Amino acid sequence: MKKLIKINIYLLLFTLFSPSIAQTDVYKEINSGILPYGNEFKSWEKPTKYSHTYYVDASAPNASDQNPGTEEQPFRTINQAAKVLQAGERVLIAGGIYRESIHPVNGGESPEKMIKYQAMEGEKVIVKGSVVVPQHFFQPSYGWHTSHAKHYPADNMLAGENIWMVELDSFAFHGYNPFGMLNLMQDQEWLNYKKVNMKPHFKKRGLVFVNGKLLEQVLRPIELSDNKEGAYYAEHHGLRIHIRFPDGVTPEDAEVEITIKEQVFAPKKYGLAYIHIDGIHFMHTGNGFPVPQRGMVSASRGNHWIIENCIVEWANSLGVDLGNEMWHTTVEPVLGHHIFRANEIKNCGIAGLEGMRGKDYLIEDNLFEYIGWHDAELGFESGAIKLHLSENTLIRRNIFRNIVYAPGIWLDYMASQNCRITQNVFTGITSARGGVYIEVSRRQIRIDHNIFHDIHSQYWISGDYGAGGSALYTDGSDSILFDHNFILDIENTGYGSYANAARIVKGRGGTERYQRVTDNIFINTEKHAIEFPNEHNFSDRNVFASMGTGYLKLTNPQPSLLLDIDAWRDYYGWEEEGVYIRGGIKSELNSEELILSVENEELSDDAGPLKYYKSSMNIDPRKNIK
Repeated sequence: MKKLIKINIYLLLFTLFSPSIAQTDVYKEINSGILPYGNEFKSWEKPTKYSHTYYVDASAPNASDQNPGTEEQPFRTINQAAKVLQAGERVLIAGGIYRESIHPVNGGESPEKMIKYQAMEGEKVIVKGSVVVPQHFFQPSYGWHTSHAKHYPADNMLAGENIWMVELDSFAFHGYNPFGMLNLMQDQEWLNYKKVNMKPHFKKRGLVFVNGKLLEQVLRPIELSDNKEGAYYAEHHGLRIHIRFPDGVTPEDAEVEITIKEQVFAPKKYGLAYIHIDGIHFMHTGNGFPVPQRGMVSASRGNHWIIENCIVEWANSLGVDLGNEMWHTTVEPVLGHHIFRANEIKNCGIAGLEGMRGKDYLIEDNLFEYIGWHDAELGFESGAIKLHLSENTLIRRNIFRNIVYAPGIWLDYMASQNCRITQNVFTGITSARGGVYIEVSRRQIRIDHNIFHDIHSQYWISGDYGAGGSALYTDGSDSILFDHNFILDIENTGYGSYANAARIVKGRGGTERYQRVTDNIFINTEKHAIEFPNEHNFSDRNVFASMGTGYLKLTNPQPSLLLDIDAWRDYYGWEEEGVYIRGGIKSELNSEELILSVENEELSDDAGPLKYYKSSMNIDPRKNIK
């Protein structure tokens, strides 16, 4: 009976992630919509029959914002449609590049009377918060950069160097000049100047792209000379930039784009509801580091939005915000209830999606990658997803890939109540916080049927604990269910936790009790498979393979105990049905193609359900939607 239970556990995992397997009875038993309290996540979404359709087509010869917005006489800008749309109406947008900010004036009234912004079928609609710099704006740079090389005495231009400057006074910044503003967040309560690398915080918000490639920003003009891949420097007043073009590229043969917007889709009025965005590609904003959370696309403290089939990329800071922006602000009466589905969030400097105080989020079938490149993780607002005070949230079937200086998911400050993280893939993450990080949160959360692979530490946090390089790390939290996960090649710990008893939240410190770690596969977790801070937790039916010594850790009471499965059973009664594989296991995961293969070197009686992993399988959860 014991072996049968184990086989079913792994057949469950295998069937979940392999599209070649039919929907067996085991597969049907997995209901990703059931939240930890036992209630079903119920979506409010309903079909909308639109009473009127406007049209936008900037490339049409007769396009004008003075037009009525019909198919024959379309608007030129999307923002013109945003001014006139009423509840129950939509706008269809023709393909093209729209360099503008969209500020909806009105929201919808109900699921049946939403306002929709939709790309025409088959059309590529790109909205950019950048402008192209005309070639005649470039002039040889002088007066600001010197080096040990000889320079022209007349104009101080470095001999043979490809450095040019652009005066910015001619650009229409409309009161927001990102090249004159620092990245530094507004509320610096948690920013430790003595420990943090402050360079990213002191850089300007403006971005420069040459032929679509983001150039590096330098803080000193002398650093331009040696950067063969290209770089730029913004003068202190923000009205002139100096660009060192990549070797072999000049202003005459390049398209240079600079960001001039903070956001490209954001109502100016707080609290608009029932807005639907479908199929739009948003790019290029120069927003500042959170908090406040001001994304390239922002619900502006609204509720009941649907954002789907969109691409959001190259935000200097944050891609999307769907919450209340920050903590010390007036809270809108209704927040959250958003659906964020089938989007690609890429190349955002700090975070992909953030939400403050929002409830009932559905975040599903998205790709998050190349997040956090600013290296400002110790500003404590990073993450492909970062939520505060979230309840009843379902995060399922997403891919978190190639992320540096940010965790995959960070649930912070009472953000775990009745939430579920299920059927996601986390691969190629280098962070001080791990794949998933749960901070000072209570009430039940379930993290199940996920794959964690190739998680590394940016650096070890000073103090008594280190979260980086872990699949899941919990900090001052309790009541966490961690089950049916596949954990492979983890630099630190598969399941790690820290009591943080001294941090007072809602009247008490952390306890790290009532954690249940069951039915998982741990392969090559280099430090520990499981780390419990005390005896008030539980683990069973896990499989451990390719482990070092002391792979099960109990931190308190001191001294910490580094144990194996036999001692774990004898001393605490845990892992009565657990399996330890003494032989090696070959396992690989191709992060780009999302192909997982697991092969046993030594099959034996205790190998159990790992025999189901002898063939390669596609683990892209977006292809296995029921």
